[in-house]
Amino acid sequence: MDNLYMRSEELRKQDLLKLIDGLDISPSMYKNATEKYKAVGTYLQEQGLICDIFPQGSFSIGTVVRPYNKSKDVNYDLDFICCIDEEKSFTSPEHIKNVVKDTLCGSNVYKDKLQKTEWDKCWTLEYSDIGSVGFNMDIVPAVSESDDIILSMINPNLSADQAALAVAITNKNGSDYTWATSNPKAYKNWFQAINKPFLEYAILNQRRILFENASANNIIEEIPEDLNRSPLQRVIQILKHHRDVHFSVIGKENLKPASVIITTLCAEIAKKLDSALTTFELLQEIVNDLEIYSQHQTLTEDMFFMKFSGKKVISKTDGMWKIINPVNPNDNLADSWIETQKKAEYFFNWVQKLKNDYINTIKESDNDFIAVLENNFGKDYVKKNIDISEYHTSAPINIINTPKPWSE
Repeated sequence: MDNLYMRSEELRKQDLLKLIDGLDISPSMYKNATEKYKAVGTYLQEQGLICDIFPQGSFSIGTVVRPYNKSKDVNYDLDFICCIDEEKSFTSPEHIKNVVKDTLCGSNVYKDKLQKTEWDKCWTLEYSDIGSVGFNMDIVPAVSESDDIILSMINPNLSADQAALAVAITNKNGSDYTWATSNPKAYKNWFQAINKPFLEYAILNQRRILFENASANNIIEEIPEDLNRSPLQRVIQILKHHRDVHFSVIGKENLKPASVIITTLCAEIAKKLDSALTTFELLQEIVNDLEIYSQHQTLTEDMFFMKFSGKKVISKTDGMWKIINPVNPNDNLADSWIETQKKAEYFFNWVQKLKNDYINTIKESDNDFIAVLENNFGKDYVKKNIDISEYHTSAPINIINTPKPWSE
């Protein structure tokens, strides 16, 4: 009986991973997006705008998840920095922001794709793809950061070489343009250093399984290097998708945690853990750690550190939440938690919901587990991607607020 139960639990984990895998960017779309952003860079260069355009965020570190927006189809949002070869002290954020737009508008192709809205940090090009699934290319204008700010970023955790990768991005607030410091290349390097052992172990394990199950007539097809995913990357994708659904369903999308917070917390917790952990073992470790940090809400700083001396990823001092950007000690990722205290409360409530859905419920009845999947992915999508006949559901499940992550 125990063996049957464990097999059922393993099947559930595999099915959940199938659903998450389907939210990742496809190889064809990855190739398409890569070609498109390089083409933008080539065009800008040909027009005399000397620049370096490169990916940042989830596209850069392999944690892309298709955005969820209630029950409507939405495109992937892929972020790119466009670093202009001008000195910060001899230009202005307004000029840098608008020279990118003006140059793009010089092309009929890009002018038609450019959204009319000027976002605070970027211009957006809209691309369509097969089956109406497309992506938005968010282009963030920038210049290399000034020496004084780079020097202020150097610390035992960030070398001078990594700090020197920082850029000053443009930021518009009302009618005012300002600079904001960002360092996506250093962040990618930081994340990849933590992810590397998880990824290497996953690739070796995957190859071992493939070769063990391959016959003489089978050809083992390698996954493109940039699309290999480690348990750490999968856990981040699980959290990001669950976050999107949860905060949409409760109608509090303005309070949902930023992806950089989720990614940073997951990586900081994972770097002290065994790289041989499976996706679900790592998920449980990370969620349990985040649950511990929720006690910052009720314990004083001294009491928390007496009880959990090694837990320093999230701190709270005199009511001030802190999650320090690993590549910029001057940047507190939890600034918005200070401005809106409800954000911390909703964050930890979401962590509890996540634990219930993907850790506790995985041990409950088949009815409960399938209901969780359908609530988080959509009934039709679940039926299309996993074999529900493997489960013993006793009656149809009534689903309320069923999310529908894409066209079905």
